[in-house]
Amino acid sequence: MLDNVLDCTVSHGTVGSETPRSLFTDLKNSLFGRCSQHHLFKPPDQMDTTNLRQPACKTTVHRAETAVAEASAVNEPAELEAVSESWLGADIVGLDTEFVREKTFRARPGLIQISDGATVWLADSVALPEMPQLGHLLANRGITKVLHSVGEDLEVLEQVGGSLPEPLFDTQIAAAMLGLPLQCRYEHLVEELFGAHLPGGKARNDWCRRPLDPALLEYAAQDVIWLPRLCRHLTEHLEQRGRLSWLKEDCARLVDTARRKVGPPPLSRIKGAGRQSDEIIAILSPLADWREEQATERDLPRRFVLSDEALINLAETALSKGSASAISVLKPGMRRRHGDRLIELMETADRDAFQRPAWLNPLDNDQREQVRNAQSVVRTLAEELQIDPALIASKKELTRIVRGERPEWLEGWRGDLLTERLQAASVNICAA
Repeated sequence: MLDNVLDCTVSHGTVGSETPRSLFTDLKNSLFGRCSQHHLFKPPDQMDTTNLRQPACKTTVHRAETAVAEASAVNEPAELEAVSESWLGADIVGLDTEFVREKTFRARPGLIQISDGATVWLADSVALPEMPQLGHLLANRGITKVLHSVGEDLEVLEQVGGSLPEPLFDTQIAAAMLGLPLQCRYEHLVEELFGAHLPGGKARNDWCRRPLDPALLEYAAQDVIWLPRLCRHLTEHLEQRGRLSWLKEDCARLVDTARRKVGPPPLSRIKGAGRQSDEIIAILSPLADWREEQATERDLPRRFVLSDEALINLAETALSKGSASAISVLKPGMRRRHGDRLIELMETADRDAFQRPAWLNPLDNDQREQVRNAQSVVRTLAEELQIDPALIASKKELTRIVRGERPEWLEGWRGDLLTERLQAASVNICAA
């Protein structure tokens, strides 16, 4: 039973009040943006989702509750080896991760949840930091891996299992393709479609602490028990609407981008960089690269290395008073350990040859008009498709097109639906 699960004693971790954005969060937000969350039970007028509802019978709900209450703890290598045979025998497996990320650059895995829809396994990633059996599951293309709102989960799964989930089925994206809000939470989706109530609000806890509270373990088990059922239900409706290929494309792109470790340039993470002069940015850019390297090597949040304000101050002072004066404001320890390297970076920055990145330039009047036209096209298309406009393209992605970039997603279903419409609205699109 849950009150006996994961009762081993280890040193306490810490729970964060501020979670640094990871590469995997970046890659999802870059496409879909951070759209406002509509209340699930009050969807926009054009979205009729009543046909998606299929209330679960009492027996189904009872079986799910029983599986949650009897979730199996996996604390030892032998246990992991034994239960993995059950995972590999399923055609669909639900996955979720719990982790802590406050004082580290990388996530600290606390728990890996797995379910075939009938049984739930809670694998202790503190006791088992490496799980090759999980990697076998993730890499098995004959088993669909179902997650809801995959983001930093990819990072944790790769860290613990050594692989990424393929094929991936993201139930949040799938639901959005059928007319539900893009930011729909898992517990809301389960209640909306199946009528089963799940308590939420426990994600932000110290998942590396041991023993874990039984209420947290119950929450963790509930987070996966309905995923296989959601996958089957949403797949049926996606096939009926001719949109299953959309989902496969989006999920494959998320995994591929995660594998390639494609992230935004370090300079883009500095708030206020765009307001600086070209000379200051020329100095700031290598400082941002240095901070990224330090954060990665030392496993620290970027702000723990040097804050955005401190980096900008270094560049400004180096330009006006010299590099030696710039580092004088740093703490003695920082100055002693890194002063020479920082001076070198600031003094060797080639301010004459530096070219300001296009994405730091403000849009001109014509470009702003193109972005507005593009947004109008997206809204109209979204109304026709009865989906959330943010699912098609965020303002950030449309701005990339206007700046002359050609995002990868233009080669898929979005491009098929959008390209001619955007061109007709006088939006300049870079040729493939």
